[in-house]
Amino acid sequence: MVNLLRPISVPNSRLGTITGLWRERSPYDRRALNTGIVHFGPGRFFRGHLAYIIHNYLAQKGSQEQRWGICGVSLKSQGTITRLKPQRFLYTLTKHSSCAKNREEAKVIGSIREIVNGREKCDYVLEKMTSPSVHLVTLTITQGGYHLDKSFNLDTANEDIAHDLRNPSTPTTAIGFIVEALRRRRDSGMTPFTTLSCDNLPRNGEILRKAVLAYADLIEPFLAEYIRDNAVFPNTVVDRIVPQEQESDYNYPSRLLQVRDRAPIVTEPFWQFVVEDNFTSDRPNWEEAGVIMTKDITPFLYMKSRFLNAVHSFIACLAVRAGIEYMHEAIRQPEFHLFTRLLMSDIAAATPVPREMCEQYMEQVLLRLSNEDLPDTTERISSETARKVGKYIFPILQDAYSRKVSMKRIILPVAAWLLAVREGASESGQPYHAKDTQSAVTAIQEGAVISGILGLENCEHTEVVDNECHQALRDLQTHGLLTTLKNYSERGQLR
Repeated sequence: MVNLLRPISVPNSRLGTITGLWRERSPYDRRALNTGIVHFGPGRFFRGHLAYIIHNYLAQKGSQEQRWGICGVSLKSQGTITRLKPQRFLYTLTKHSSCAKNREEAKVIGSIREIVNGREKCDYVLEKMTSPSVHLVTLTITQGGYHLDKSFNLDTANEDIAHDLRNPSTPTTAIGFIVEALRRRRDSGMTPFTTLSCDNLPRNGEILRKAVLAYADLIEPFLAEYIRDNAVFPNTVVDRIVPQEQESDYNYPSRLLQVRDRAPIVTEPFWQFVVEDNFTSDRPNWEEAGVIMTKDITPFLYMKSRFLNAVHSFIACLAVRAGIEYMHEAIRQPEFHLFTRLLMSDIAAATPVPREMCEQYMEQVLLRLSNEDLPDTTERISSETARKVGKYIFPILQDAYSRKVSMKRIILPVAAWLLAVREGASESGQPYHAKDTQSAVTAIQEGAVISGILGLENCEHTEVVDNECHQALRDLQTHGLLTTLKNYSERGQLR
């Protein structure tokens, strides 16, 4: 690993290869690795998160642990294979942060043994999944890859799922591959692998298990019963900001490691991986690499959804009203920073998690969001806010109501966003085009507040929420955003 504060410029003619650098400095012997993990969805987040964690584990254990090499399976775009295959699936990862002591750190990641096209090499993938050496099947396929309907049930009318139900032995979806591989393992008398969703879904393991059982039941009810009784799908919490690819990403491997890389990853230093400790057989001793293994994932789900996802949205809502382009620019403004700290304190009071766990997580979030070296636009974060209000924010308001915590600060960012949508502009007149469903935008422009946007039935707590929202709107229209932020930060009676 190279830690540099002043990057060295190296002419292109003198740049080496990643494979050459690995031969010179490899922390473990990739040729000795067995495939212990089959992973669906080898995109940027996977390479910046799980593959990075497994690499660190392999580097730490050396020759003592050679069972956890990764076979990646791509079911969609083959661009990752095209770029990584000439490098033998090695790539560089650079941690980049304006807030870290060592601003830039880069190294080569070697945990991926191969990535294959699952649609072209279906039999090969199924052979891997039914190998005795494979104990884990992991996924980062985004919500769309699970083929769910609006109620998070398997969408059997989906074209790909329908294809797999007609042709279960030659699947094209991750769900189809999992069920067919589990069937083959059952028929061979093998222990089922543990299936681990690493996607950003609440209780992702439960969602995956439900989809797998629904699919299996349509093929063979006895298979569904077998999976229900023998296979496990632990829930996980995953967290790391891995931005979309930038042209500047290609500069880091050349400056920091003096190599060319066709598929570099640039990410923040922070990462989190929380896993329910429920496995059918062998697993890595991930605890030694910083993974949190737990019997109860609930507190971690609360903290991520409320102090990262919700707070991310809160700041973006305020920033689009203020006409601020980037998240780090917003959080670094004194009025925003103080308000956000107090807002997070209100959220902590409304959240059934020990306060000390909340405090530590809150500090990490503030530091991460102020990282100017990984700029993120407020417009992007504020997209689909109506959905995020229902998913992340309204549950906080419900708990605040039941725990008698003031909603005023929690409501204010939503009200600021409502004004920006209604007026189609920031407070200073900059155009703002909400990236949301047309039905939500129309309802807001017609005067709807929170219950109207979410289509909630009228009851005592929704009346309180809507009244607070109306008051916040009046305050913003009367005093402006910055003054209202100051007022809401100074009022002791808010709590």
